[in-house]
Amino acid sequence: MILEMYMKNCALIEESRLTINSGLNILTGETGAIIEALGLCLGEKYDRSFLRKGTDKGVCEILVSSKSSNLKEVLDKYDIDYDDDEIIITRVIYSDGKSVARINGRTVKVSILKEVACTIVDLHSQHQNQVLLNKDTHIRFLDLFGEKDIQKLKANYKESYNEFNKIKKELNDLNENKDDMEIQREIDLIKFQINEIDAANLNPEEYEDLKSQRELCRNSEKIYNNLSLSYEKLYEGNINAVDLIGMASKELSDIASYDKNISEYSENIERIMYELQDISREIRDYKENISFNPYEMEEIEQRIDQINNLRRKYGNSIEDIFEYRQKIQNRLDEILNRDEKVAALKAELEKLESVLYDKAKEVSKARKKVAVDLQDVLIEELHSLNMKNVVFEVSFREIPFNQNGCDDVEFMASFNLGEDIKPIYKVASGGEMSRFMLAFKTILADIDEIDTLVFDEIAGAVKLPTIVFDEIDTGISGIAAQIVGEKLSKIGKKKQVMCITHLPQIAANGHTHYRIEKNTSNNRTYTNIKELTFDERIDEIARLIAGNNITEKTIEHAHEIIELAQCD
Repeated sequence: MILEMYMKNCALIEESRLTINSGLNILTGETGAIIEALGLCLGEKYDRSFLRKGTDKGVCEILVSSKSSNLKEVLDKYDIDYDDDEIIITRVIYSDGKSVARINGRTVKVSILKEVACTIVDLHSQHQNQVLLNKDTHIRFLDLFGEKDIQKLKANYKESYNEFNKIKKELNDLNENKDDMEIQREIDLIKFQINEIDAANLNPEEYEDLKSQRELCRNSEKIYNNLSLSYEKLYEGNINAVDLIGMASKELSDIASYDKNISEYSENIERIMYELQDISREIRDYKENISFNPYEMEEIEQRIDQINNLRRKYGNSIEDIFEYRQKIQNRLDEILNRDEKVAALKAELEKLESVLYDKAKEVSKARKKVAVDLQDVLIEELHSLNMKNVVFEVSFREIPFNQNGCDDVEFMASFNLGEDIKPIYKVASGGEMSRFMLAFKTILADIDEIDTLVFDEIAGAVKLPTIVFDEIDTGISGIAAQIVGEKLSKIGKKKQVMCITHLPQIAANGHTHYRIEKNTSNNRTYTNIKELTFDERIDEIARLIAGNNITEKTIEHAHEIIELAQCD
């Protein structure tokens, strides 16, 4: 529940702090700023005209206490710290139209703020009544009411429905929305690519070897010349390294017997001479095998160009080309076996469709049984709201499968005696829709067996600890307003309710009453918020009854309706 609300520089509110009690909290007077500030804390869009004139920054803040596991799950999801089941939601607004949202001091996106707010407060307004006019929402109302009876059947149905869609997707992916001509073109292209790769007869090490051979061919003349010069200097020239070393070896061998060290020098020099002779012969043989054939160079270039062309088409390396070749081979096999797979998937789809139909009919059967209960309970509630002649039915029409089954559900009603029953959007006035929604909320608030929260724009917050009613009194008065007040008081015994109203019959039922009023000082207008005592409540109810023309009889009447409401 909301424990406290703080506002600074919001509309005409300079600064105000409001402590909110449990039960039914009534707010009367100039309430627009309150509901807008609360809306901002719940993630609604900020309009900079809401910021108090002459200020650059404003603050809207609520302190919430909640033991909801759903709230804690969302907070944990976004790593938001919390202690003692309390959180502070803050919305800072600026004159440039920007705003900052914070939860427990942590800056968050407005979308996260909305997600958190959905676990705390149900803000009911005239807009929500309009949502009820959309027949696409009716099936969700019905399923929420009968969740205990329908939930398992729907879960079983959805399991088959998801499998059905999975197979349909496989079938569509297999056909890829292509006709036979397009498929044949793809087959021809794949076969051409496979043939092109296979015809190249690639070898993983070939490309690097070819590049080495090309370098050798490009520099063969220089290689030959340098080898010739080296061979000449080592072995063949008039003065060559082998002869010089040979002479040095002979000189040393003549004196080797005189000293052991000289003997070692002689042996090493002789060994080097023989090694040079071997190297010289290898250089000569290598030189004589060098080819200057220009056709060989052309063949190498053509082979490298062929491989590079395949690399540009199919992969950066020969390994990538082989991988691509395997991929398109698999695709070709898949296409060639397509007809067989399509037939198998269609057979599986047809079999599953029969199962899905049976499960959808089970859901529909349970839903229709729940609809009868909803009709009885809702009509009883509407009768208690002084709608004595109302007729309500849930209409069913079979449609193709969707995530909800095969039911198209629409609420039908007649609010006046003798009138035909029609879709609710065609016959309901604003006041009737307000009472219709209140009846729904009263019913759903009594379904204590519902353990899970359903978060959506219609009934997502019926199990939440706080409900805020704005414009609930639209289009009603008299006895109807009195009954609405009693219903709100009844809901207030189970959860925290905030109700903004201008009707004394509703206001008299409050457990706590706040008055929001404007005052002027130093040519500025200020809004003040005050929790009323019992005597002040009588004065405020009298004002709601008679405006500024308050008499003793008005005071007596106000006192009377408050006492009657408290007796109830």
